[in-house]
Amino acid sequence: MGQTSLLFAGLGLVAVLATGCGPDIAGICERQEACYGGNDADIDACIATYEGQRDTAYDIGCGEEFDTIVACTDPLMECSSQSTGQMCMSNADCNGGTVCSNGECTGKSFGVRPNDADTCEAEQNAYSRCD
Repeated sequence: MGQTSLLFAGLGLVAVLATGCGPDIAGICERQEACYGGNDADIDACIATYEGQRDTAYDIGCGEEFDTIVACTDPLMECSSQSTGQMCMSNADCNGGTVCSNGECTGKSFGVRPNDADTCEAEQNAYSRCD
């Protein structure tokens, strides 16, 4: 195999390793948009946001901390309905994508379950030092 072939083989391996490493950002975004009722464009925007944050973290030397906090929180994230505390009689009384349910405006929320809020505390502390 010539040097050029070795170079392309090496670059191919780097590309495979780069895409296979780190947290499943696309999976997180797909679950988030399924919760909110988003579409492919919303998923793409979510991925771009995460990738921008990840690139910034790597640029300042905190990429591993970013990957670690995202990987830690990923399995803890879920879709749930949250009350806004606003009373209502119909959906018309609610705003911002919320609906009237049992006399209260409620909306979808995607994030770490409240009972698991402290699960990734060490990872969050490590990442916060990067700010």
